[in-house]
Amino acid sequence: MMSRTLSVASHRTLLRDTLSTALTSNAAALPDSMMYMPGTHRAALYADSTVVRGKTGQGKSVWARALADPKLRAIAAREYRMPRLERTETVTAFGEGPDPSQPSAGELRALTGWGVEPTALWSAVALTALGVPELAGLPTWTERVDRLVRNPGATDRCLAELETAARSADTTRLVVFDALDRLHPDRALAEHLASGILNVALALTRGTTRLRAKVFIRPDMLDGALAGVPRAERAFLTSGNRSADLSWGRTDYLGRIGRTELYGLFFHLLGNHDSSEAAAFRAAWPNWKQDESGRYLAPDEMSGDATRQEEVFTTLVGCYMGTNARQGFTYNYLACHLQDALGTVTPRPFLTALATALESTDRDHPDHDRPLHHNSLRHGVSCGARAAELHQAQPWVRLALEPLAGQQLPLWEDDTLDLWQHVGLSDRLQELTHRSVTDPGRARTGPRHPANTRP
Repeated sequence: MMSRTLSVASHRTLLRDTLSTALTSNAAALPDSMMYMPGTHRAALYADSTVVRGKTGQGKSVWARALADPKLRAIAAREYRMPRLERTETVTAFGEGPDPSQPSAGELRALTGWGVEPTALWSAVALTALGVPELAGLPTWTERVDRLVRNPGATDRCLAELETAARSADTTRLVVFDALDRLHPDRALAEHLASGILNVALALTRGTTRLRAKVFIRPDMLDGALAGVPRAERAFLTSGNRSADLSWGRTDYLGRIGRTELYGLFFHLLGNHDSSEAAAFRAAWPNWKQDESGRYLAPDEMSGDATRQEEVFTTLVGCYMGTNARQGFTYNYLACHLQDALGTVTPRPFLTALATALESTDRDHPDHDRPLHHNSLRHGVSCGARAAELHQAQPWVRLALEPLAGQQLPLWEDDTLDLWQHVGLSDRLQELTHRSVTDPGRARTGPRHPANTRP
């Protein structure tokens, strides 16, 4: 039964406007009120969580942006009850967008081509970001790196001075590294550079108490980068106390994955849209609270209780994927059909599926008595949003999948390799990597072994 305070038309207006805002905004442009703090991400914000693993689309750049923004950092500190985060000052050493205070892709390639060790390079970058005058005053990264290399004790001296200043100010200085898949198009060189970042983060953790680094990195890239870290330190960096995982699901004692965070995000977005429909939605499900920043926080059961979430979602689309339970439940349908081969569901495909379902309902079921029709959810999950998200982050994957189009499953490994060899995939991957190297922007990192498509 529909909410007594929102008509079907009003619900559709709220869904359309909210999903449009969320899906057309990137991490840097999302309104502060729509920032959502899933409980599964809390550990990633600990100052001592040096390595934050996150697959494509799980929120690495969102949190890198939030940590760098004093207002968002304060919001996270209050909501997660992390007072230390309120006494943290953050600088970004490498991130998503071009920034004149960070080394460009071309500069990184030039420096590595000249044989500069990644640890020396990133030490210069981190110290410059932290405001060390003798480095910040130099005009080029070549000169900054050269200053450190020619003065072996300079790095330790600078760290000691920064540590003393941070202690006096009772603050933690945090250096953030993000977008490591844009370090270099060549996978081996990108992981070589990333290993230097991990070594710098390790030096801050081992040598200071008030200086920390946070490295947002994909798990597959982390595996390669750890090869450049001393063997005795690898377990330390990736231990439970020093690392965290970004995830949008919780696994229970039976191994089942709950998706309450995704629905919590969805309801948070609906409740925080700047409209009368959003106010009516909050009134329909009372006990929302407004925090100091003006954000509306849903009642706990709407954020973390699957039974309550299913009740809310049912008012939007009905309970079943047909006429009865044998055809499935709408609440479980999206996550089950959107997860990739690793069981991962991320926010953008989830929200895109809902937006596509709304378009389908408007077109095919305009007179339906609920905002969404259950058959439209099927159109939503078939829109390929997760594949598009992966292809955007790793463009080379599309080249590997194109030769497999039209094949039947199961597809054996030898057959796959034969198809790749038939279309000359190795040459195409190497050509893609070469084009990316000459791209003046920060191109995405390619596959680890583009010249070898047969092990």
